[in-house]
Amino acid sequence: MTNAVYTMIVRALSGVVSDRAAETMLRSVLREQGLAAETVTAQDMQKVLSGPLLARLSTVLPPARARKELLNLSGQLEAQYPKAPTLFTQNVPLATWDEPQTDTTFDDLGLSADDFEFDDPEYGALPTTRTYDLARAEDQDALIQTLGRFSGVQGIMVCRASGEVLRVKAVRDPAGLGGVVAASAMLFQKRALRLLSADLGGQTVCVCPLGGYCVAVVATSQANVGRLIVELQQLRVAA
Repeated sequence: MTNAVYTMIVRALSGVVSDRAAETMLRSVLREQGLAAETVTAQDMQKVLSGPLLARLSTVLPPARARKELLNLSGQLEAQYPKAPTLFTQNVPLATWDEPQTDTTFDDLGLSADDFEFDDPEYGALPTTRTYDLARAEDQDALIQTLGRFSGVQGIMVCRASGEVLRVKAVRDPAGLGGVVAASAMLFQKRALRLLSADLGGQTVCVCPLGGYCVAVVATSQANVGRLIVELQQLRVAA
């Protein structure tokens, strides 16, 4: 049974999005953070509101409005639970390659069809689409910059569907990432897929076909993979 903190937030969130979307969104974010609707505390919920849920809601609403709505919810929660103050800040996450480097490697990932899972369909049509002309170097760089803003992203590769690498940005030499794209391309040819996500323990690899192109992203286990998948779902190539 859900507790009072969860019930309070999901009811308030239902005034911003639909009842079903509020329930699905909040439960998904809690699950990503290792929390449960039955035991989440006010302190935990403040962290969720100012971080993961803000990122998720910003795919549904304009970011400024999403922040305003959740800041209001955070204030209500603080009023009822004074020992759990709001944690909203103005900090914007940087790409992982702008942070101190770690010992991460993409070699020998050993992917097969069984390693992949489908993305969550609940958020497929909600955010605004982003269109890029991937034949242009400027748009390739713009796509990498957009995806690189997500906390925990360690590598991004833009390729042709044939596997030819066009642009790459990563913490370390992403030699193994080319193998991910090659393995994924074979799966895309056999199945009508829009996106592949592989959980490799400490890393998650997401691969998205875009017409005659493909973008691959490697993220750490700390990344909000659900939010990243939602963003990848909205990518389009210019006609």
